[in-house]
Parts: sequence; structure tokens; C-alpha cells
Amino acid sequence: MKKIFLLGFIFLLAVSGCKNNSSVNDAVRIENKLHKNIVCILGYNYPDLTLNFIAGKANDNRFEIDSGKTIAIDTLGLCNKTTWDKYIKHNMLMLFVFDKNKLAPTGKPEDALLERYYFSYSQLMKLNGVITIE
Repeated sequence: MKKIFLLGFIFLLAVSGCKNNSSVNDAVRIENKLHKNIVCILGYNYPDLTLNFIAGKANDNRFEIDSGKTIAIDTLGLCNKTTWDKYIKHNMLMLFVFDKNKLAPTGKPEDALLERYYFSYSQLMKLNGVITIE
């Protein structure tokens, strides 16, 4: 019985994102419900909406997510309000979502852009740190 409880608890930790009164170890997660593979890139410089920052291949803010998958994207600890305030300008996190198959061949990120999302800290906490792309 203890094994079943422990496995269930570990599963909940794996799929959940930020929690109220969260610790630095909690992660923001992105759930891809599209029928295509995507590339997500975090933007911290709101209101700068230019896509110049994504040119670098070694971008720590770039995450590939296959269709139907959920991954942890939080490399900074953004569930923690102190960390959020330190890195997020104007209290707005941007998330750029690109079609993975179109991003590389075109060389023009704007042609592959599917959606831009904007989140304040309170909005992200209301979502428990889980961003769903549909």
C-alpha cells in the first residue's frame, strides 16, 4: 500500500506546476495539446515583441515540446515571487510558440510563429504554473 501511495505522490509532483506558497524547486510547465510539435521560447523583456533574441541556437529559453507532451520549462524558479521580480521586466512573462517544422527551414521565425502569450505572476499562479497550448 505504501508503494502505491508513494508512486501516486511522485506522479502528482511530476505533472503539477507551481503551487501556492511554492518553493524555488517548483517548475512552470507547458502542456502541448496541439497536433504538431512546437518550439516555445520564453521572453523576459516585455514589451519588446521583436523576435531577434531567438536567433541563438544555445538559447536557454528554448524548449521543444512534442504533440501531447508536457515538459517543465522553468530554468529560473519563476514560481518564486522573489525570483520572478528579479528577472521579469514590467511583471509580464512572454511565451512565443512556434511550429517546429516551419521554424528551421524558413529562417524567418515570424513565419513559424503560432501564438504569443503573456502572463503576470498572479495569472501564472492561478494556472498553478501549467500553461496549456491548444
